[in-house]
Amino acid sequence: MLADFTDTYEKPPSVTASESTVWACPINFAPASLGETDSQKLLTAFRQEVAALRPWYELSLERRGRTALGLFDSDTAPELLGSYASGKSPEIPIKNLSLAVALRLAAQDLKALYFEAAIARPGTALPESAAFNKWFWNETAAGQILKAVKERCMNEEDKPLRMTGAMLLVPLGQT
Repeated sequence: MLADFTDTYEKPPSVTASESTVWACPINFAPASLGETDSQKLLTAFRQEVAALRPWYELSLERRGRTALGLFDSDTAPELLGSYASGKSPEIPIKNLSLAVALRLAAQDLKALYFEAAIARPGTALPESAAFNKWFWNETAAGQILKAVKERCMNEEDKPLRMTGAMLLVPLGQT
């Protein structure tokens, strides 16, 4: 359902030639180890990231009064994706959704959670798409979790899960 918002857009202060606006996430993450094969370590890092970003996400939600998270919230999207990535059969918190659809929507909500948290820091410039994507896919455990979800989906017998993994979770060029 679409809703009209009466909020007005407040243009950020203009930047003078002597200032530079560089986007940076409010939280610094230790880079994920590319050779990491222990799914439990990755899951722990992912949970720590989400916990570190949650206060920034809540601040963003408080300031804007809305969120781009759709069906999942800041707890259920990471839990579903982390559970699936670690080899478990997750419980889908929303009835009447297939696992393939739930994973796709949870992935979208996870990216929205990270984006909204990342832009919450005062004075932070909005990131360009390429900067956000580079950070999300290369520097966060969340990006690695979504890659693990993709790989598991690709090995499932269920055709919708294979299609979700092949086309709907990780952009081309980020694998």
